[in-house]
Amino acid sequence: MPIRSAAKALIVHEGRLLLNRCVHADGRVYHDLPGGGQKQYESLEDAVIREVREETGYAVRPVRFAALAEEIYTSEAMQTRYPEYTHRMMHIFLAELASEASCTPSELDLGMDGCEWVPLEAVKDIGELHPSALKTALHDILAAKEAVWLGTEYWPDDTE
Repeated sequence: MPIRSAAKALIVHEGRLLLNRCVHADGRVYHDLPGGGQKQYESLEDAVIREVREETGYAVRPVRFAALAEEIYTSEAMQTRYPEYTHRMMHIFLAELASEASCTPSELDLGMDGCEWVPLEAVKDIGELHPSALKTALHDILAAKEAVWLGTEYWPDDTE
């Protein structure tokens, strides 16, 4: 099973964090950082710029590498159905808007129904967030001068 290299963005603007709003097949809402899979021969910085633009319509500039997180789905059904998505390393960049204007997103993630700006103080109250360590580590990541290791998270269910 391959390990997916993903480039994700922490985009903070006017005290709010941009998150992708997604819905599981059973209707439960979850949030994820904008960004996604790195293509072969594409730098992580280029991947985060492209992915954020595709998913949110916003143009961004990476400011610094901010955090690293690992996510593993342990469900055999998920691993069989989506082998390229069930183990990923999320390279998280602090990024800034290149412009406040956005265009229409061109490629939404599976289950994604849009994006929303969430006040920084409300991030800790989000039900399901990927990676979930952001709930407690967000302020430390934003204040840190070096990248923060967010650890490995195991997701046991096979809810899409």
